[in-house]
Amino acid sequence: MPLYEFRCDKCRQVMQRLCRVGENGKGLVCSECGGRKLRRIMSVFAARMAGGKTSPALSGASCSTCRSGNCASCH
Repeated sequence: MPLYEFRCDKCRQVMQRLCRVGENGKGLVCSECGGRKLRRIMSVFAARMAGGKTSPALSGASCSTCRSGNCASCH
């Protein structure tokens, strides 16, 4: 089963869930606020650059310009 990321429309919390292929997250509840309107979002994967360093923008780690704590939303 693939791992999908969902964002709550109410509090903007991002969560990960294992779902069957084709599932859209219907029926999921936000673990932070209890909101029931979650949208599946595009995930990023970790990528290694030459020298073994991981790019923050590709790994999902945060950078100094992120307000959300996830570079995937600002880059």
